[in-house]
Amino acid sequence: MEKTKERKKKMIPLFLSDLDGTLIHEESAMISSDDVQEIKNWQKQGYLFGLVTGRDRVFCMNLLNRYEIVPDCLITCNGAMTFWKDHRIDASLIDLSVAKNILKELETYLDTIDPFFTAEDGSNYFLREDDPKRIQKEFAYLGWVREESLKTYLKSRTEGLAKISIAAKSLENVQRLLPEFQEKFTNVEVMTTSKDYIEITRKATNKAHAMTKLIDHQNLNLKEIIFIGDGSNDIPLFDMLECTYVMRHASDAIRKHAQWEVSDVAEAIRKERESR
Repeated sequence: MEKTKERKKKMIPLFLSDLDGTLIHEESAMISSDDVQEIKNWQKQGYLFGLVTGRDRVFCMNLLNRYEIVPDCLITCNGAMTFWKDHRIDASLIDLSVAKNILKELETYLDTIDPFFTAEDGSNYFLREDDPKRIQKEFAYLGWVREESLKTYLKSRTEGLAKISIAAKSLENVQRLLPEFQEKFTNVEVMTTSKDYIEITRKATNKAHAMTKLIDHQNLNLKEIIFIGDGSNDIPLFDMLECTYVMRHASDAIRKHAQWEVSDVAEAIRKERESR
């Protein structure tokens, strides 16, 4: 049900949006012209805009560049990486030894899932080694899929991993495997980010964790931040911030955590502009 709670007009200079299912449709990975125009109107007024997403920075920048949108900040990889302008201000990484142990366990599930890691340059390395051509074809939508396997790549890597992504290939697999992985991998965060993906990040790392880093770095006020999302991984931010919007297509369990419900990002931005 639409929430009609009244609130006072006030200055809220930073608008943050989730990506998949919120700013972009999962099928097309495109931003609507209405959303693009409202984001540009928002920034033309001197206000700030950013993304809070499970996607990596390269994907985010390539997407926004397509629409000539320059973000002021990015929280990527479900809170593992935080950027202000062009500078990385925080990284919460899974220790390399921990990541390797998790991947070793995931090898026993390769008949139903495809785990992978997205490197800082946007290239994707998959755990499966037996069929690189099939992997490249099936996951071409991710961008640059390398033939080199993830295990081979990690032999020369010294820094930890922002996240481990798991393509579970169906909602049924997600529902079956998520509780199993959460019970098995208690030393990390295991969450679902879409209908067919499970993602693993460092313990206590999520979108709200990254937001505290951003707030401290820029001396922001919680009351000056707006957020819109649609997924279970957005709940920590819904609970943290005062000004939150949720997409109407989200489940009841998610919608109850946000303040207002909208059909798209453009509607939320218009509401904020009108309230000023």
